[in-house]
Amino acid sequence: MVFKGAAKLIVRLSRTLISRPFKPIFNTYNNQLPALNKQHQVYSKYPLRFYLFPSIYRSFLTPTNGQNLSNLMPFRIALNEIKRRLFFTAPSSSRFALGLLGYSLVPQSSIDRFRIDETLTQIGNLLSKTSMMDQFNNENEKHNRAVLDDYELGRLLGCGCNAAVYEARLRSSSSNTTSCNFTIPSERYSSESESDIDILSHQSSLCEDVYENEEERINELTLDEVRNRASIDITQSSSIDSDILPAGEFNLAIKMLFNYGIQSNAEALKKAMNKELIPLREYFSHPNIVRMYSCFVDSFPLLNEAHDYYPMAIPTRLSPDGYGRNKTLFIVMRKYDLTLNEYIHLNQPTDHERLLLFTQLLEALLYLNNQSIVHRDLKSDNLLICQSTGELVLADFGCALYQPPDLKLSYQTDEVCKGGNLALMAPEILTCQPGPKSYLDFNKSDLWASGTLCYEFFSQSNPFFHGSLRQDNYDDKNLPALSSPPIIERLVHLILQKNPEKRPSISLVTDCIHLYLWFESLKSKTELYHAYIWTALETLFTKHTLTRVELNLKKLFFQRQNSQTLYRAQTFLNQL
Repeated sequence: MVFKGAAKLIVRLSRTLISRPFKPIFNTYNNQLPALNKQHQVYSKYPLRFYLFPSIYRSFLTPTNGQNLSNLMPFRIALNEIKRRLFFTAPSSSRFALGLLGYSLVPQSSIDRFRIDETLTQIGNLLSKTSMMDQFNNENEKHNRAVLDDYELGRLLGCGCNAAVYEARLRSSSSNTTSCNFTIPSERYSSESESDIDILSHQSSLCEDVYENEEERINELTLDEVRNRASIDITQSSSIDSDILPAGEFNLAIKMLFNYGIQSNAEALKKAMNKELIPLREYFSHPNIVRMYSCFVDSFPLLNEAHDYYPMAIPTRLSPDGYGRNKTLFIVMRKYDLTLNEYIHLNQPTDHERLLLFTQLLEALLYLNNQSIVHRDLKSDNLLICQSTGELVLADFGCALYQPPDLKLSYQTDEVCKGGNLALMAPEILTCQPGPKSYLDFNKSDLWASGTLCYEFFSQSNPFFHGSLRQDNYDDKNLPALSSPPIIERLVHLILQKNPEKRPSISLVTDCIHLYLWFESLKSKTELYHAYIWTALETLFTKHTLTRVELNLKKLFFQRQNSQTLYRAQTFLNQL
């Protein structure tokens, strides 16, 4: 009876609150307001207001002078969402959304730039509360330090010249050991009666008998904090797959870096490999940058595939043919399912889905550019995708460069590193010659490399990676055709201009693709403004029907817009 009475009370209170009138945010002129229908005289003693019932909205928003509002999103759908959700929304957000809805339907004779900028800012702030990005716990608490034995390693995911990546999972607290007194595995570990997972589990526990200095272990993030982040990700992922899978799954990936010449000291390793740890910095919270959870220094383990895939990285104490040092850096990160080419081959996505993937790459590059960071090693193997959600992340920052404020690096001698992946190096970087006044301008180098990768996004051979074109002598006017919408092909050809001065900026390219994805062809500023507001409202009220990728992309787009950037992108797109 108590629960039944409480339920009735909540229903009555909600009906009372929902029936309350709200004033519009934006004042309009009286001669622009259509007359109210006399049949709906609810709260007639109050001044003119907007009510939360579709019938009153219908009478208030009846088009006059033959005005046709059919090209806009049906307001009845938006109003039903407002009516259903308003009780659970903060009052200030509700009033702004209602005012935005009413203001967008009133014909505007002129556009006030200041009002537009203010409105766009409020839209971005409102949508920022709908984020589905990971929220990490950055509290500085005392935790136990993480070591390699805290994890159970699985199969080898990938191996390069600088590192190997294994799938991993946290050991349960009951089986987790704190002792590090292990020896080289005996012959019983290679018994046929044990599975490959068991063998890897035994061999991953190798470490030195004693640590010369206990303070050598790095404690950037700790095991308990990794567990805490995992639990946070699970609770925040109610309608979609979690970033961190339940216990028992190989839901993590551990990147084991190869240490050939750095002394086995935590501080020295951290300083020498700091580029790899760029995504682990506190200000990195972008949905299209690889998620890193922790890093630590431990002894190099002799794993099952070591002699076949990276024999030179094995320490001399474990293999006479190895050149590696005893200790190295391990990075714990989220495990992703596929690389770009694997995902496209298995799923055969539509053109719209391919553009969503490409836009995610551009958003990652734009974020890095704003942080004065250039990746310098863009290739399809460094683009990882989550199979269930379609999220794309940029990984492998071993060649990244942090060069504030303008991404220009002095190039006086040829000893200065230009970066990795020579095949996809921008022309202005590849052809640059050292000299007293010479410098490497990386402002648009990653953008150029992304243009070459766009061919792979649309299942075509990369014209530069496979040797059909060379960066130093190709012709801008004879670039291969791209099997994409024509406007995207023209945009990619502009990105691949040999002269960086002729290329558009990465922010302009990203905004243009967003306009192409979310809006139809809009010729005037007024049309764009109204469509922009309706798209923002649709994103706000139907966010649970959007995919994780769509919601994050729209949020990033709406957050950074102002009238100048919006109209510039519209003008540029209309000229293509």
